[in-house]
Amino acid sequence: MADHLKQSLVAGLTSSPKYIPSWYNYDNVGSKLQHEGCELNQDYYLTRSTISVLEHSVQDIILNVPYDLTLVDLGSGNCSKTKILIDELLKRQTALTFYPIDISGDFLLEAVKELSEEYDDSLVVHPIAADYVQGIDQLKRIEGAKLILWIGSIINLSYDDQVNTLRMISTIMTDKCRLVFSADITQDRKAILKAYNDEAGVIRTFYEYGIARLNKEEGSDIDLARFTYEVDFISDSDPQYMSNVRAYIQAKEAIRYPIPGLKTDLVMEKGERLYLNEGSGISCKYTLEQLQNIVKKSGLRLEDTWTDEQQHAVFCRCETV
Repeated sequence: MADHLKQSLVAGLTSSPKYIPSWYNYDNVGSKLQHEGCELNQDYYLTRSTISVLEHSVQDIILNVPYDLTLVDLGSGNCSKTKILIDELLKRQTALTFYPIDISGDFLLEAVKELSEEYDDSLVVHPIAADYVQGIDQLKRIEGAKLILWIGSIINLSYDDQVNTLRMISTIMTDKCRLVFSADITQDRKAILKAYNDEAGVIRTFYEYGIARLNKEEGSDIDLARFTYEVDFISDSDPQYMSNVRAYIQAKEAIRYPIPGLKTDLVMEKGERLYLNEGSGISCKYTLEQLQNIVKKSGLRLEDTWTDEQQHAVFCRCETV
């Protein structure tokens, strides 16, 4: 692991409050756990709602984007949702160039292999194993019309990082480009808490994976039995902010665990929380007004939106100002 990433981990584990950066969960194993958590957890509404919006509105979503474009997918994962757009775009053009970007290189290569087998020469895939900053920087060399997808990932960033990432995306857009991103507009507290603390513990396994990875890769021996897993929903109707979920493990007793690979210790008092994300929360929830303000602050314009019948997921199409 690069030194700056280790420094990020140490900073989180020794700060107040303590946290594990959410990016740390997304190696090959963690990415698969996240996929399983979203697909297999019957209480997790967002994946089903996101797919529903795409299946019912994909033609409208791409209606105003140019023909003969290049497709970009930030945080592409296994590309299962992206394929709905790929299929529709290939009805308009005989071949499509595709740049999937994901922080987990191994997981990305598995997805690319499957895409190549399914689409053959009609889809020319150029995978980029990188975080958003590095990935967007590499995209600056790609000219012409682009449809940039950011499906589901904005919700896991802090407010400032959401605005800053959208602003970075705007730097690689011209008037011929469009950004399409999705977000969670659910405000039902009961449904949200059930989704992130399901009875089967599927989502919990993913969020706690950072601890398992520390034990495996950095030589620690952190015992999750000495913690309780908790989820809160923090509702905020301020037009200039958003609601979010907070997932954390809370120490049942005072603990100290050496982490040799990071040359630090995890030290916690009884009742102290270790958040399983950076920033104020994970899996942000929005009103449409809040989303519009985020887009505006980034220097883009919200062109149109699409939602599902249950009002869980929203897709936003943005253009340059």
